[in-house]
Amino acid sequence: MTPVTELLHVTDLSIAIGEGAPVVDGLSFSIAPGETVGLVGASGAGKSLSAAALLGLLPAGARVRGGRAIFRRKSGESVDLLALRARQYTALRGREMGLVFQETQAALNPVLSCGSQMREAVRRLRPDMPDPKSYVSELLERVELAPLGDRIMRALPNELSGGELQRLLIGMALIGEPRLLIADEPTTALDSITETEMVRLLDRLRRELGMGMLFITHDARLLTRIADRVVPIGPPPTTTVESMDRPLARSTPARVLVDVRELTVTYPGREQPAVSRCSFRIAEGEWLALIGPSGCGKTTLAHWMVGLRPALSGSLQVEGLAQPATLTGRTIRTMTGAQIIFQDVNGSLNPGMSVGATLREVTKLHGSGDAAAFLRRVNLAPERFLERYPHQLSGGERQRVVIARALAAKPRILICDEAVASLDLPLREEIQALLKQIGLRDRIGILFITHDLHQVVRFADRVLLMNQGRIVEQGSATDILRAPATDVGKRLVAAARLDDEDGGEPKLARPAL
Repeated sequence: MTPVTELLHVTDLSIAIGEGAPVVDGLSFSIAPGETVGLVGASGAGKSLSAAALLGLLPAGARVRGGRAIFRRKSGESVDLLALRARQYTALRGREMGLVFQETQAALNPVLSCGSQMREAVRRLRPDMPDPKSYVSELLERVELAPLGDRIMRALPNELSGGELQRLLIGMALIGEPRLLIADEPTTALDSITETEMVRLLDRLRRELGMGMLFITHDARLLTRIADRVVPIGPPPTTTVESMDRPLARSTPARVLVDVRELTVTYPGREQPAVSRCSFRIAEGEWLALIGPSGCGKTTLAHWMVGLRPALSGSLQVEGLAQPATLTGRTIRTMTGAQIIFQDVNGSLNPGMSVGATLREVTKLHGSGDAAAFLRRVNLAPERFLERYPHQLSGGERQRVVIARALAAKPRILICDEAVASLDLPLREEIQALLKQIGLRDRIGILFITHDLHQVVRFADRVLLMNQGRIVEQGSATDILRAPATDVGKRLVAAARLDDEDGGEPKLARPAL
């Protein structure tokens, strides 16, 4: 019999996809009220699949082969989550168990304001609430968004920063006052400052509200900050990275591909520009890292380069010819020759199209040749992958496919917007090494937007540091990250390192469990 002190008790959980061997085999753990348990493992270990099983959200083809998950409800009744029917989960999801998603943009409707979506969630989960507006304000206060409340409620999801979106989703997960909160990789796309703030927020909320929390991550470093206990799943994840003082060998940049001057980009209804008078250049074969706090304008700058966001002012020089940065989207994209690789790989691939069909759509449009050749360029065998669909690929394989698709468009510049954030450390290194090789071999410039400062030092030739829409520092990776000149640079570097327990210099490597 499960002790009454436990909120959730999982025993021998086994999950398989199709008739193959179990992806999750014999997973057991328990969570008490007010306790955080960390579920840690490499990409593909079954972390998110385990959470989906508890919530009754397993994807098509996946099924529970065995195990029990005894959950103690608010009423005191105990139920086995793995034995419920689909309609029975409706009474639990949102009201008894909350979920914070990894992909914030994918979790919200892109054409509805954040306010309308939050109010709809209140109406559905708390129909008895006498004053929904006041309750929404209370939730915003709880997740530290109250000072920005009016702007947050009016904004569409794509108008908010990653940190703002994550706070909003945490607030929405709290609407039904759940007893258990499942946080599935909630910080993977956040810079080190925002990541620290988000971990602190989640830790405060679970203590104040007495919630149990299942914190899912591939980053063992995070669990030293938030988890009371750690449960490994699958093969042990790699938990160390190279020192921030040991960069890879640098390439020598050749001719300049694009030279951007005094770029300013605004959003309707905002007083301050999202990007303000930014100047930078990208050369052939150069890896330019773009770092900065959440909401500083990194993604806005990238979206302008591929014609997804118009500029208010500025100029762009390509091949010695200067043009206004305010030209239409397609013209800007043609001039920069940029292609973007998004963080949400699943969302950027059509689930109904095979890998071959996805690539042939691009090669036909750009006259770039054989789809199979682009798979070979990213080290995927065409005979194995052309007929596969996205759901049949691992995270690393999907990432290679979107790189191949971008290459099929014959880019001069590849923009990677947190493109490896959802991968574990070995896969990050593998994909970034591939991108470095492609950039040098094909003389493609790479603009790499990231929050992982360890990887910046290993791969970047130069670094741009943004804050509040401006580029406040630029130079070599080692110079900026060893001795940042600005306050925001010092905060980013400090937040990326764990304090030394002995009071000495900050540690540069992530500790093993």
